[in-house]
Amino acid sequence: MTAIKPPSGFENSPLDIETIPAGRQFGRIYASAFPDPLGYGKTPSRFSDPRRRDPARRFGVVYLGDTLKVCFLEAVLRDRRDGLVGDLPIEEQEIYARRYAVIETIADLRLVDLREDHAIRMGVPTDVARSSRQSLARAWSLAFHEHRSTPDGVIYPSRLNGHTNLAVFDRAIAKLSAVRIMPLIGAPGLAAVINDLHVSLIDTV
Repeated sequence: MTAIKPPSGFENSPLDIETIPAGRQFGRIYASAFPDPLGYGKTPSRFSDPRRRDPARRFGVVYLGDTLKVCFLEAVLRDRRDGLVGDLPIEEQEIYARRYAVIETIADLRLVDLREDHAIRMGVPTDVARSSRQSLARAWSLAFHEHRSTPDGVIYPSRLNGHTNLAVFDRAIAKLSAVRIMPLIGAPGLAAVINDLHVSLIDTV
């Protein structure tokens, strides 16, 4: 099936916008090697800027999840369970090498809504939110970023478990604040997540 890219004139079409009010909390798992819980790079990711030839104009993206489980799935597990039945062994060091941050909105976030039937109403292919075709998602992310209504990012369902994720454009990071930071191993509820996903931690020391 041919990937459907944003049509000409999309920047003037109406968007379905979800406003996340100040005071809402989300989670983020990130590598302990990086000191800033709201830091970001410009390496390829689901909703990253696809413009490789113009680094100065490329935007960055910070990803958040509404549950610890979806953060763990997106940042650690991803597709590693595909075709694997039974417990999935993961080295403990992978967990100890990450931190978990509670991120709070300190101003309203205006996000393009790709949940439920919002994408269909906007003419956005459902593959943008739900499939692993990241090149398609990046093309549409650029179209959202350049839209005349200047949204702060995208709110979308995780393709891994359907929980809600946020992809926040770098221009809106000032609307976020890290209110708690902890080692991932100490995140409340992590043991339940690991047990529920049938993950076994392997001590390799």
